[in-house]
Amino acid sequence: MRGVVSTNALELGIDIGTLDVCVMAGYPGTIASTWQRAGRAGRRSARSAAVLVASSAPVDQFVVRHPDFFFDASPERGLINPDNLHILLDHLKCAAFELPFGQDEQFSGADTQAVLGLLAEEGFVHRESAAGADDGQWFWIHESYPADAISLRSISSDNVVVVETSNATSVVGEVDFGSATATLHEKAIYIVEGRQHQVDRFDFDGRKAYVTRVECDYYTDAITYTKVTILDEFDTDAARSHGSGVDAARSHGEVHVVSRVVGFKKIKFHTHENVGSGELDLPEQQMHTTAYWLTLPARVLARLPFTLASRRDGIVGLGRALRSVAQLILMCERTDLGLSIHGCDARAASVTHMISAHAGESTPEVDAGDEPRIFIYDNYPGGVGFSEPLFGMHRELLERTLRLIEGCECQSGCPACVGPVEASGPQVKAVALAILDDLLSDGRDGCDGRDGNDTQPAVER
Repeated sequence: MRGVVSTNALELGIDIGTLDVCVMAGYPGTIASTWQRAGRAGRRSARSAAVLVASSAPVDQFVVRHPDFFFDASPERGLINPDNLHILLDHLKCAAFELPFGQDEQFSGADTQAVLGLLAEEGFVHRESAAGADDGQWFWIHESYPADAISLRSISSDNVVVVETSNATSVVGEVDFGSATATLHEKAIYIVEGRQHQVDRFDFDGRKAYVTRVECDYYTDAITYTKVTILDEFDTDAARSHGSGVDAARSHGEVHVVSRVVGFKKIKFHTHENVGSGELDLPEQQMHTTAYWLTLPARVLARLPFTLASRRDGIVGLGRALRSVAQLILMCERTDLGLSIHGCDARAASVTHMISAHAGESTPEVDAGDEPRIFIYDNYPGGVGFSEPLFGMHRELLERTLRLIEGCECQSGCPACVGPVEASGPQVKAVALAILDDLLSDGRDGCDGRDGNDTQPAVER
């Protein structure tokens, strides 16, 4: 054996022999994963080397330009929310299937008895008490095996089946329903096991996509229309003046997200040129989740020596950079976080935003004269625990975003920081830097003296 080409499966610590060099194609996403992959070489205590080939992704560029972030830091904390109701319901189903729940028994931090009562209404469990006794136990009574309905890759077990019709009809894959509209819409290029397929028909109600084999030099990228409405603020810090700058208001809470795929682009391999586009009309998808949002004070924007259009572009570029850095400090994938940028009218009002899966070449409807809000939300129903840590690490998020944009060698913007200048405008980088400079000019986080690390609401794993 002279070499091994693998996915991240070898990250699990498999001893595969006498490899001397590990070459990683792109930053794995976390410090822990990087060391795990580097450790596949030199298993016999001989001299070895690990090489990281960075991509143009913002996270990769941040790591290679700031090696101290990687070499001087300990492996990350895995921040999660164990009380997500969607996940908790499935956990309780599996637990009740194994053993009955007592009347005073608790599971996690939620009101377990109330949740069991809900499951009883749906016919999954039944409470049985001894004659004359006030207490009792909850027994599993449903005929199904609950673990069969739980997905290890997504919160929902609702999947779309991909059916190939080129020769004999056969199932070639499954995609979780939340991602299906963006990846299996008509004319989408679906790639599985290195083979390209074009989607001929997407049966939304039947949860099936019919594809045929093709050979082409491009892939497709969906454009999604997103609207976020604030339902409840869990915590907030209002904006305030200080010296030469202004602290932005930070908040986190529960939001309602409505998204709809309205089109797609054809992106050429290697060069990433846009070689075509198309319009789509697919049903909306709705989700209740949690979000962190940053409200930019109007007086900060008013001081900027740029036009309204340039301010708008700068806010969009800042949002892209914030999401990239949030992915880094939260130890998550890019697709785990959603981004939306809104104008600030009334509490219940929302302004729509168009953004693609590649951080978007489309333009949000932002009035730079208002107080725009940059939402970074958990891209899963119920939230998985990202928004509250982001609220607590507000200062760190802004500082690392400033370092990412300042350290990028581009003149006016590129995919590695605030987005390509062709899609964002010639002054997007300058505006984003000016906003961050103003918000960080006093060296404080504007949170009643807190350093941004006091909030540790999520569970470490």
